[in-house]
Parts: sequence; C-alpha cells; structure tokens
Amino acid sequence: MDEALLDEAMKKSGVIWVTTPAEPRGRGFWYAWQERTAYVLTGPGEQPDPGWADGAEVTVIARSKDTTERLVTVGAAVSRLTPDAADWEAAATALAAGRLNLADAESAPARWASGTAVLYRIQPDGPLVERPGRYSSESHRATPLPSPATTQGKKPWVLHKRGGSGRPLS
Repeated sequence: MDEALLDEAMKKSGVIWVTTPAEPRGRGFWYAWQERTAYVLTGPGEQPDPGWADGAEVTVIARSKDTTERLVTVGAAVSRLTPDAADWEAAATALAAGRLNLADAESAPARWASGTAVLYRIQPDGPLVERPGRYSSESHRATPLPSPATTQGKKPWVLHKRGGSGRPLS
C-alpha cells in the first residue's frame, strides 16, 4: 500500500521538497517521476544545483496537488546521472516534456548531455516516514532566511483604487 501511495503522490505532485542533514530547511524542486525514481535537473538556466554527492541520503516530501500540504515523506538515496547511463535518455525526455517554459524541448536533452546541466536520480529506499493518518506532530515551519531586501519609500499612487471604505463594487 505504501508503494502505491508514494507512486500516486509523486505522479500528481509537480514539486518535491528535499531536505538533507546539511540543509534541514530543504529546497523545492520540479522533477519527473518514472519507474519509482524522481529525476531532478539542475544547472545554469535550470534549478540551482544542490551539489549532492553520489549515495547521499535525503528526505523527500511530496505535497498534495489539491491542498498543497505534505502528503508523504520518504527517505531516499541520490545518485548523479551521466549521459551514458541506461536511463539518461528516458529521464531527459521526461524532464523536457514536463518543463512548461522550455523553448527548445527537442534539443534540450542534447544540450543537457553536453555538460551544462546535472541530472540527479532520487530513489526512495525505505518505508514512508509520514503518510495520511501517520503524520509527525512536529512543526515544519522555519523562520525566513535573512535578506537585504527592503521596501523603498511610499507605495505608488493607483488610479481607481478602492480602499477599505466606500460601497462594494458588486
């Protein structure tokens, strides 16, 4: 039952959240799911490369597409995929097909194989840690990272702006 639930959750979720012991805050990734394996594409012009080592242990959290809340959590092993790997072509094709704003979908796998991108294979390697009916009571909230971003000056004046007072428009 756990395998079927994981498979269904990973097929329907467009984004996974991956945490590591070195980065417990985690990071979101879009991916392609094929044959019980998640493939993640990183590199210039793609997602930032987390620099995972072969054999690294990660935790994958898949969200519900309907409610965007965590649905399943599972431990997984990461390996780097090279262009000569048996599943490279299938993974690159699935990633190119799943990428919504990719202008050169036909030539993208060849570009990725030339060394501009890194593909990771994430394979679940254990039972589900969390699933419906068996969630941790621990809060997964974290404080935002410090940022130099600030709001500059007053908000711009907007024509036809309706404030909190006045009659409703409808």
